[in-house]
Amino acid sequence: QLRFTRNRAFALVIALGLSGIGIDAARAAGEEPVLTGTWFVIVHYKDESTNNPDAKRWLDRVWTFEKKGSRLQWTDYPIVVLQDTSGRFERSRGNPRSRVLDYWEPDEDQLREIMGGPRVNSRGSKTKSLRGSDRKGWKSMSRQMVASATVMGYREDWSIMGEPGSRVFLIHEVLGNATMESAEGKTLYGELEVSENGREIHGSYERDGIKFGSFRMFRTKKIRSLLSEDEDESVNTRAMKKQADEFMRRTRPTD
Repeated sequence: QLRFTRNRAFALVIALGLSGIGIDAARAAGEEPVLTGTWFVIVHYKDESTNNPDAKRWLDRVWTFEKKGSRLQWTDYPIVVLQDTSGRFERSRGNPRSRVLDYWEPDEDQLREIMGGPRVNSRGSKTKSLRGSDRKGWKSMSRQMVASATVMGYREDWSIMGEPGSRVFLIHEVLGNATMESAEGKTLYGELEVSENGREIHGSYERDGIKFGSFRMFRTKKIRSLLSEDEDESVNTRAMKKQADEFMRRTRPTD
C-alpha cells in the first residue's frame, strides 16, 4: 500500500476550515447525504502494466454530489485547472502538459486556490444518478447492454457502498456485444479513514488490477468558472509565453 506524506499544505485543509458539513451534523439533519458537496480528489499510484512499474504517478479530479429528489447525483470532472501548474506538468516529446512522474501534491498557494473552489474543464465529465441511501448504499441504474451481434455496447455502473470510514466508491465499466465476451474494467476507491469533521478522506486506490496506490479527497467550496472560455488555449498560451521568455532571457546580450 502506498501512503501519502502529510505536508504543510495538506495540514491547511483542516486549518482553513472552509465549506463543509460534518458527518454527525448530516446524520442529525436526516436530509442530505453525508457526501453532498464538492470534493477535490488526488491519487498517487504505480502502474504495473508499464515499462517502468516503479514510477510514481498521480492524477486528480473533482467530484460533486448533489441531492436530486430521492437520488444522489454524482458528477466526475477528470480535468482540473490550476493557474499555477508548477510541479504538475512538464514538456515531454513536444507535449507541454505531460504529467510529472512523481507524487504531486498541491503547495500552499495551489491548495488555497483549490479550497476557494476548484476550476474544472467540463470536457470528459460524466454524471450518474444514484438510487439508495447512506445506510443502504447508492447505485446507478444503467441501461442494458446492446444485444446486437454487430453493435458494441458500453455501460458504466457507479456505486457507493458502506458506512463512512469504510465506504467503497466503485466505477464498473463493461464493453461487449451478443457474440463477444464482455471486457470489464473497475476503478475502486476504498476508504480507510475519515476525519472527525467529515471534510477529509483517505483510502486505497485500484484500477483494473494493474494500478495500485492511495487517494485523498477533501471538501472545497463550489466549483468556480474557468478564467477564460477556452482554458486549454490559455494553458498552452502561458506555456508558450514561458518558453519565449526563457528564450529571450538566454539570448539577451549581457553587459
